[in-house]
Amino acid sequence: MGTEDKEKKKIYLTVADLSTMGIAMVLCIVLGLFAGFFLDKWLGTDPIFTLIFIFGGILAGFRIMYKAYMRFFSEGKSDGTDT
Repeated sequence: MGTEDKEKKKIYLTVADLSTMGIAMVLCIVLGLFAGFFLDKWLGTDPIFTLIFIFGGILAGFRIMYKAYMRFFSEGKSDGTDT
């Protein structure tokens, strides 16, 4: 029963980690969008900073997704469960 509980806990932690990956991606994009809007309104440069910061948010979101993806698959290989 102890190993069964450990497996359930590992599955729950994996699902939680993967779900936060999506939330982090959206949050990076939205924060970049708002920062770009704010700077464009403040400096009077209409779409320039919005485009720069939204692109930066997309890159940051994909970087977070990539790191979580690599962590997820490297854990499976180090457990010895993959053949």
